[in-house]
Amino acid sequence: MKNEKDFIPGIYNYCDRWCERCPLSNKCRNFQAQPAKGEHSQDFEAEHFLDSLQESVQDAVQMLEQAAEERGLDWEEIQDAAENFEEKEPEYTPTQLNLINRSKQYYKLASLWLNSNEHLISQKEEEIQRKDELGINVDQEVDELNDALNSIYHYLYFIHTKVGRAVEGLHDEWMLEEYPIQNDANGTAKITLIAIEKSIAAWEIIRQQMPDAEDDVLDILVLLSRLKGGMKKEFPQAERFVRPGFDEVGGAVSER
Repeated sequence: MKNEKDFIPGIYNYCDRWCERCPLSNKCRNFQAQPAKGEHSQDFEAEHFLDSLQESVQDAVQMLEQAAEERGLDWEEIQDAAENFEEKEPEYTPTQLNLINRSKQYYKLASLWLNSNEHLISQKEEEIQRKDELGINVDQEVDELNDALNSIYHYLYFIHTKVGRAVEGLHDEWMLEEYPIQNDANGTAKITLIAIEKSIAAWEIIRQQMPDAEDDVLDILVLLSRLKGGMKKEFPQAERFVRPGFDEVGGAVSER
């Protein structure tokens, strides 16, 4: 079992949830707490899931207590306020609602294309097979296509859920005031923008490799580009947010 100093606190809060491709998975408590392949018994999963959950909660509480102490705040008063807190539905602005609706529209449009164009993907696979039989090197083409499809599927619903969380974070007035840059809204917006950029790059590969799908893919690319522009405008400080592990000076690792 690793020591606490081996982990990067909070690294899992603003990642893209693609553990298999993460260069810092060995520094992530959540990833290390997952059962190894072949160890998926019900007892194992329950035991380690509860342990991991408890450790994560303890970490979060310790970080909050430390932040409160650094700012001269009374931790007991904060706990009392939390117990008596009544959650209100945020009053989203038209721009914020547009971002949520646009991300949902992308999810629906992309899902429809993937479900309706399996024949195009099959045709592309047959084309690659014919090239391979003729002795043409298709390794790069295959790798690009596989990476593109994997990225599209991975971020398909991720983008919509993260847009909703980022927008909701804009209504946490206390957090925005205390942490103008390092707040959850900016952190979530930053990883959302990364996911959007990766999806745009992936759809561009599909457009290049499947000319018959160009019109539909262009519609999807336009939608994603507008969503990206809207997110940048609504979260102008998102790029300045420092994600633990990924963006820190001296230990930065690019996910792009």
